[in-house]
Amino acid sequence: MTFTPSSTSSFTAGAVFWSMVWAGLGKLNELARFIGFKRAKPRETALRWISSHKVIALTATEIVNYSVHGISSPLGVTFALGGTIVNVLMVAFVVPIWCRLSRLESRFS
Repeated sequence: MTFTPSSTSSFTAGAVFWSMVWAGLGKLNELARFIGFKRAKPRETALRWISSHKVIALTATEIVNYSVHGISSPLGVTFALGGTIVNVLMVAFVVPIWCRLSRLESRFS
């Protein structure tokens, strides 16, 4: 398989796009406070759900990923593959760490 500049750029763009989506999840509490929900903790709720339903969460992100970018274009597939790697890393490793840090933060506050 030959990696051309456009395919590596597409792969990187997919990884960065999904990283930004996950970063948005990380800022969900601030968004809720900005809208006016002072006591809501949607980030913790979402993280607990993702942590307890890893397969469903990963399947849902991949359905969105491949339905938006499609499988008919090679660049769309490499974009989606970049997102797939980020989604797997987030669901398998980062979300459980965020959950533990959330629990520690709630104990001390």
